[in-house]
Amino acid sequence: MHIDLSGKWNISLEAEEGAQTGQIQLPGILQAAGYGDPITRQTPWVSSLHDTFWYQQEEYRYAQEEGVNVPFLSQPPRHFLGEAVYERDFQIPVDGQEWYFYIEVARWRSRVWIDGVCRGEDCTLCGPHHVRLGVLSCGKHTIRVAMDNSMIYPYRPDAHGVSDALGGTWNGMVGEIALMTEKEYREREAAKSTYAAAHPRTVEASGNQILIDGKPFYFRATHFGGDYPLTGHPETGMAWWRKLMGTIQAWGLNGIRFHSYCPPEAAFAAADEAGVCLLVECGMWNRFGDSSQEMEMYEVLMAETRRILDSFGHHPSFVFFSPSNEPGGAWYKALRRWVREAREYDETLGYGGRRLYTAQSGWFYDVPPAGIQGTDFIYFHRSGYGPYLGGTIRNPLGWRGGNYSPSLEGVKKPVICHELGQICAYPDYGVIRKFKGYLQPGNYRVFQENARANGILPYAEDFVRCSGENQLRLYKEELEANCRTPQIQGFELLDLHDYLGQGTALVGILDSFWESKGYGSPEAFREFCGDTVLLARCSSYIWRSTDRAVIPVEVCHYGKEAVKEPIVVWTLRCGDALWRTGELRAEEIPCGCNTEIGDIIIDFREITREAGLTESRELELMLELLDSQDTYDTSGQRAVMSRNRWSMYVFLDCGQDAQSGGVLYTRDWAEARRTLEAGGRVVFSPYLSDLGYECPALSARSVDWNGQMGPSWRRTMGIVVREGHPVFRHFPTGRSGGWQWEDILEQARGFWMEGLEQVEPIVQPIDDWNRNLLQSLLFEAKVLGGSLLLVSANLEGSFEERPGAYCLKQAILRYASSEDFAPSVEARAQSIEAKLFPMLRMGELTEKILYSCSQVRNGGSLVTADPNSSVRAEAEGFPIEITILLCRPIAMRGILYVPEQRDRGHEGFVRDYAIEIRHGEEAGWESAAQGTLQNTCRSQKIAFDRVRTGDAIRLKVFSAYGCVDKYVWRESAEGWHRVFKPLEAVVQIAGLHVLCEEDGPHGDIYASGKARGSRTKEIDF
Repeated sequence: MHIDLSGKWNISLEAEEGAQTGQIQLPGILQAAGYGDPITRQTPWVSSLHDTFWYQQEEYRYAQEEGVNVPFLSQPPRHFLGEAVYERDFQIPVDGQEWYFYIEVARWRSRVWIDGVCRGEDCTLCGPHHVRLGVLSCGKHTIRVAMDNSMIYPYRPDAHGVSDALGGTWNGMVGEIALMTEKEYREREAAKSTYAAAHPRTVEASGNQILIDGKPFYFRATHFGGDYPLTGHPETGMAWWRKLMGTIQAWGLNGIRFHSYCPPEAAFAAADEAGVCLLVECGMWNRFGDSSQEMEMYEVLMAETRRILDSFGHHPSFVFFSPSNEPGGAWYKALRRWVREAREYDETLGYGGRRLYTAQSGWFYDVPPAGIQGTDFIYFHRSGYGPYLGGTIRNPLGWRGGNYSPSLEGVKKPVICHELGQICAYPDYGVIRKFKGYLQPGNYRVFQENARANGILPYAEDFVRCSGENQLRLYKEELEANCRTPQIQGFELLDLHDYLGQGTALVGILDSFWESKGYGSPEAFREFCGDTVLLARCSSYIWRSTDRAVIPVEVCHYGKEAVKEPIVVWTLRCGDALWRTGELRAEEIPCGCNTEIGDIIIDFREITREAGLTESRELELMLELLDSQDTYDTSGQRAVMSRNRWSMYVFLDCGQDAQSGGVLYTRDWAEARRTLEAGGRVVFSPYLSDLGYECPALSARSVDWNGQMGPSWRRTMGIVVREGHPVFRHFPTGRSGGWQWEDILEQARGFWMEGLEQVEPIVQPIDDWNRNLLQSLLFEAKVLGGSLLLVSANLEGSFEERPGAYCLKQAILRYASSEDFAPSVEARAQSIEAKLFPMLRMGELTEKILYSCSQVRNGGSLVTADPNSSVRAEAEGFPIEITILLCRPIAMRGILYVPEQRDRGHEGFVRDYAIEIRHGEEAGWESAAQGTLQNTCRSQKIAFDRVRTGDAIRLKVFSAYGCVDKYVWRESAEGWHRVFKPLEAVVQIAGLHVLCEEDGPHGDIYASGKARGSRTKEIDF
């Protein structure tokens, strides 16, 4: 017998703004019904991965006129943490029955009263809540349910089971809400065993392979953390989950990894139907070890483990099981125990052999890969061993025909790559219109208004498409490198769709509603993400016309059966012209491994001669695996089982004289200015060390995860190229660039276009949406009566060393000397000069740096050019004084302050300050400036009231952003807790530079050369 309890309930709760009572429709959640507290700057978000004082940052002051819009997540309409009481009446039709109260999905603790008598409680994030009520008499009764969604246990606040990142702090009851007799309850439990018997499944690890029902399996999964932007709570209907399964399969994937989250029953049932495999976690991102508190958390873990296996262990889609994402503490011993005990419990349920267990998701072990024991498979993104930095098994070290085998030497278990990808594309602000339900797009509104204020919005559509095409180009490299590594048996892509929290990570090919963003197609993506992937191990995509390329070909095949007598047809095309073709054959392509097919040999010298090539060209190399069973398509052609393709670029040395055609090519602005004033033509390529700090370093890569959670100075997301511009008659490119731009971008900086907004860039770098700098890499304008073409890249080097850069330089010079070069848009020389700054000068002018405190890290970084290197000074209190002794007296008109670039919390960014100048060792100090700086990642100029000459500068910092009494999330042996942190005096500065007329060194090397990404440990650059 079953009694449906959906419908109207009474509700009462104690919010921050006082007691709230009323009615609510269940299934549902109280925040969606208007209960809880409004969103404010002080909302106590369950999240440790954002800046608590975000509202003080200049970048996020936008879109705040009609209520608070936070920039680090898509926010709920209301916020509530605590206990809410739900109450209603119901009728029992007959006497003498034992009853259970059932909630399909709830969080976190439920306590149940019948007619004022407490009958029991349940506490879980990972399955239905069941409370045994005992015998109830026939007639009317009142049920009261107290739902507590506060932090019951000291979980890390970023686990998706508990975090606000994706809206996980809801309070309510979702899915089926019912009373059922003990008989029905037992029948439901028995039905699970029957279902398991009707849907057999065997999963085993054999060496480096994963075998599912005896066949090799390659896990191709997307990440999912439980984001339901329309409802705000888990979807319990089959239709939603069936659609999701179809979407991921359309994109070549066969699995879902549920990050620190366990989904509801419908997810498993829909995955069973679709043949999708699931990796489930226990709703936590926690700390484990040997202390008593850590052992208590282990008991919570085991309780949730048993709940998950009891509730969902019968599903054949439930193939992989992990206890926690990126555990803290000395977790290895404890979580090996978990593997053993979880398996034993599974076997007691009759589900033995249906899934594999891993000790954790994410971190490397404290032993080499060959020594890892106590886990069925290894699920991490770096091993901690081998020649690659960190023992990485993702990112560029395995690209261009390489793999990650050096990081996995001797490994004896299957490896799955954790959180591969994380490559951003620029936001499509059109998605704002799709937020018609629970979560609100306040973060997108902030970014959009920031873009509007910085002149980016007119370019946003192009930014979306071109950054997206760049994202796909990089994802292709990631996935193919994964396929080329024999020890790796799959990956979890982070992510197929956009992630709405942790700063907003727009890493998806699809938006947060699992819908297209307007670039890429499932068909093209499946060429390098599917059961059978053709791999051309191209060591480069850039070739000289004199090169001879040898390209090994292999096939990564995990189809249903071996391919007998395969034929791989390869073609090399330039546009519609077929330049070369050939066939590679083998006896068989077996399942479950990579098979070498042969080599493609391309002699570009020969091709250049035969084709009469006089210009550099883009080529396409395509591989097609033909069906070996004499199957033909409708056009009579042999059916293609799989195909893949790569863009390549062949460059010719045209031998153009760099100074021909009446064009001045220079790296010296003074020389450029004189020629422009005389009405001449100039190509100006400034030294990279001569650009200001709002002209950031560029890259062919994109932002990892997002620039808010993991900030750095370099935040490129691709480029937009006006490919029809005549400058590209002699340099092949598409709208979003391509691999031929990689070397150029790695030695380039974006030129900030403030004051030059009327000029449309020919090549435009795409900046991170948190900063939204309007930039150019190449533009032309009428300046001082002359014609200027400005390229902010180092294009020096020979054709042999840098064919792409060399040929772009020649293309620019040929264009600049042609009649086509006749810019009509006027630009002020002062707007260009304002972006020029000698970054290397301060290091030459400085003799010594003194700090008033003893705790100083990287003290010398204060006067270096590299903004990714910064000083951190700590003291018991403010003020903190920093004194720079100069090599000689300098006439100064001010100071340029460059803030720390890699700290998401902006802790120690200078706020209230004073600057003093000394006029000699015997002289005293006099005040030159005082005031308050903005909280921003951008540099700021502090102007003196007049030019002052001195041999020393002193900065006094009286206060800094983030340095106040505050509450923070902190990890300890007791777990994660929100604790009070008293004021700590901290100053972080990337650079202090005098503003003066002194010259300095010039060059293209201005940084240390060390790879410096964000200070966020969860992000690997």
